[in-house]
Amino acid sequence: MTEKPIVSVAVITYNMARYLPQLLDSILKQKVNFDYEIVVDDDCSPDNSREILMEYQQKYPERMVILTKDHNEGGSKNMYGVLRKCRGKYIAILEGDDWWEVEDKLQYQFDFMESHPEYIGMYCNSWCELSTTESIQKVRRDIKEPMTFSYKDFQEYHFFDRLPNSTDTAFFRNIFRDAPEEELDVFYKAHPMVWDQSLALILYGKGTVYVDPRIVSHHRTIVEEGGTNYQSKYAVEDHKESDAYMYACHEEYMEHVLHRSCRKFYKVRGMLYAEAYWIAKKSGKDEDRQKAKEIWNQRKKKWPLVFWAFYWGCGTVKRKVFGKKK
Repeated sequence: MTEKPIVSVAVITYNMARYLPQLLDSILKQKVNFDYEIVVDDDCSPDNSREILMEYQQKYPERMVILTKDHNEGGSKNMYGVLRKCRGKYIAILEGDDWWEVEDKLQYQFDFMESHPEYIGMYCNSWCELSTTESIQKVRRDIKEPMTFSYKDFQEYHFFDRLPNSTDTAFFRNIFRDAPEEELDVFYKAHPMVWDQSLALILYGKGTVYVDPRIVSHHRTIVEEGGTNYQSKYAVEDHKESDAYMYACHEEYMEHVLHRSCRKFYKVRGMLYAEAYWIAKKSGKDEDRQKAKEIWNQRKKKWPLVFWAFYWGCGTVKRKVFGKKK
């Protein structure tokens, strides 16, 4: 095992044995002038992921740090546990079905961060892989020039306006090694599986994030009928309740940990409630009413929910009367 790693690569995997060698090889092929470690945890996969990890550890004992557990925890707790074990000055992230395209990804980001102390972290661009059988891909962000993201960007309503890029491109200063639990636990408390937004919020709370337009990785966003990966399940499920709970946790974190205003962010949860409320009014179904009720009960602060439900309703009436788009 590397004694003093400069960079820790945090890896989680669940039921991704067919992709795991590609992921690990893309890390091990990195050409760097510093020491790095690979800290990986398999979340009690039913496939042979653990056997593959053990084989790699035997081949690369100086690189691999294998964490194991006897029960499934879910993606957020799994990644949080890995991040807490990272010893490097910097952390890079790679999940079980993604891989890095270039062999200087770590060196490129390390050099940038060393020369730009004003940033807490950086992301690059990536390919989104859309098929398991064909080479179908698109660029995650259509950007030609660098971008920066900060706390004010997290207030935006649209999902992609809050995230710098996919986490397989992330490279940031290790804030997980020594920080107290209460400064970080939103990472796994907000959502059992979705942690990329919580990570972004934690980073924004400590500084500005730089986004480089260079494409360095491949991020699988494959949705297939009957698929067992998270994207396939997420695409066919109604997740308003879990999303609203996540945003309620983010509000608490902003106000009570960061001690910052999150007034603009109220719209994020408010619009989810507005949609759920009017769907329930239209359908009259008990399950739809229950979803709206769950979102209503998730936090004491109710006025943003009332406001955005009223706003949604007024917009609907306006479109019906005047035939105008909202």
